[in-house]
Amino acid sequence: MYELNKEKRLRKNREYQLVYRRGKSFVNRLVVLYVLPRSPKQPSRIGFVTGKKIGCAVERNRCRRLMKEVYRLHQDSLQDGYDVVLIGRSYLKDVGYKEAEKSILQLFRRANIWKKRMQ
Repeated sequence: MYELNKEKRLRKNREYQLVYRRGKSFVNRLVVLYVLPRSPKQPSRIGFVTGKKIGCAVERNRCRRLMKEVYRLHQDSLQDGYDVVLIGRSYLKDVGYKEAEKSILQLFRRANIWKKRMQ
């Protein structure tokens, strides 16, 4: 239930590039979200990205872990049939879990990939 299997991840560069080119983007202060619709019968796939502007590898890895944890705890609340890429921005390194969760869930709702009301 809380796993991130290979079937649920974007793994190849061309998959990321397709989402960047054809997907719709949603932005806030902490995260950029790209969403590309697929067949509703297929499970949603997600990728996590942090650029070098965030800082050293330790900070980038922390930001990626933060985004993964928010997704892990809320993955059952997302609709199937989407490719999603979450890109951490430089402000993400300075916030805690609660702020990151609020920000990411807000983007999921704005992108209409959220199944139920946000608590």
